[in-house]
Amino acid sequence: MSHVFQPLDLPWQGERQARDEAVALLMEDHQQVLLALRQYERLSAGAGASAAEREAQVRRICALITLHSTLEEEVLYPALRRCPDVGKAERRLIHEAEVEQLVVRILMSQLRRMEAQDPQFEPLLGVLGRYVEHHVKDVEQGILPRLNAVASLGWQRLATDLHRRREELRVQWQQDLGTPGKAPRA
Repeated sequence: MSHVFQPLDLPWQGERQARDEAVALLMEDHQQVLLALRQYERLSAGAGASAAEREAQVRRICALITLHSTLEEEVLYPALRRCPDVGKAERRLIHEAEVEQLVVRILMSQLRRMEAQDPQFEPLLGVLGRYVEHHVKDVEQGILPRLNAVASLGWQRLATDLHRRREELRVQWQQDLGTPGKAPRA
């Protein structure tokens, strides 16, 4: 094969690949949380689900959300704030996302103190789910597409930092991240 058809290894190609990895990681987290919420709905709709199983699934949902929001708050948002090419509109979206995450943390705090039999348990989880869905839409349709052309962000470092911190958080939250729909071992 001729060298003409060989891909060139230019610095911006590495940045583009790192950008794609970082975006994929964030979107994968979103999908895991949304899936866990749907799994709870199926678990709750079934007659055989115990309160302990439903509570374990909510702990899993909260752990997934906490893991992801910690990544955004500790790694993504600071990187975006340091980047001179991130505009005013993107910064406003970041501030809104942080406020949404604050509300989500309050809702999760309430859920963690409740038992599945509490009449407010499922309505509160429903509100949490709507906040999560709104946040996912804001990030995936608002923030991330606007960052596509921001080369000065340092995507390689960002992708590395996101992967590293995600693994640290997975270890920290491994008990609550357990198998969907199963009560954790005592």
